[in-house]
Amino acid sequence: MKYFNDGDILLSDFDGVFLDSQSRFLQVMKDEKDFDKWMKFLNEINWKKFLRECNLIPGALETFTELQSLKILRGFITTIHSFEEGQEKCNLLRDLGMTVPVHFALPKQDKSEVYIPNSKVVLLDDMEKNCNNWEENMW
Repeated sequence: MKYFNDGDILLSDFDGVFLDSQSRFLQVMKDEKDFDKWMKFLNEINWKKFLRECNLIPGALETFTELQSLKILRGFITTIHSFEEGQEKCNLLRDLGMTVPVHFALPKQDKSEVYIPNSKVVLLDDMEKNCNNWEENMW
């Protein structure tokens, strides 16, 4: 991959980058802004069923499989709201042939606290605030 320098690694978000789970959340919760209601909803989901009903982002599996084989993709970093969610995200990734590590962030925890950013680590994330925080905390 010509855009990666030797030794660069990629960490990717899961929701909205690999799997289109964001639109499924919004179908159910619509315009809800109350954090407590979201947490209640997220803790009551059957995560296996929910994740398996989501669509893969078009081209994601092929792209991430290639990046994994080139040893550029070194992991996924995703926010989880329960252990079940984390387990089912891992199960889905493994079932699709993804063998890289999966790092978990808690709600309201910055991904830069879970994996310390540096100039050799590229974060692929669909949330601008996560990318900005990553850049701000790079050493």
